[in-house]
Amino acid sequence: MELQHLYRAPGLPEGQRRSLLESARRLVGPEVEAVDTEHCFNIELDRPLSAADQEVLRWLLAETFEPERCRPSSFLDPAAGPILEVGPRMSFTTAWSTNAVAVCRSCGLAAVLRIERSRRYLLRCSRPVSA
Repeated sequence: MELQHLYRAPGLPEGQRRSLLESARRLVGPEVEAVDTEHCFNIELDRPLSAADQEVLRWLLAETFEPERCRPSSFLDPAAGPILEVGPRMSFTTAWSTNAVAVCRSCGLAAVLRIERSRRYLLRCSRPVSA
């Protein structure tokens, strides 16, 4: 079994990010300058994918008009602050995963056993935040 990751940014639409930023400033403090988000797709494979299959999988998970916003490395910079990831436990298969795997199988990606989607958050602050 192999676990692969693909990342897609942003993880939230602009309006939701602004709302989240306002909440973070209210709860944490005015030093919160921005909230960056991305989706992380945790892909369980029974064997490595060919380059062509990798491209099909990336095409399925990318946004239609912004394929450059989906890649195998994170868009969030861990040096900018801690990253919080929120998603299902890997011991629990979600309905989203079941549907995603069915789509993969329809596209000939039989090696995909499971895909779970999580959301990752990074609070960028002007100074360190005290606990």
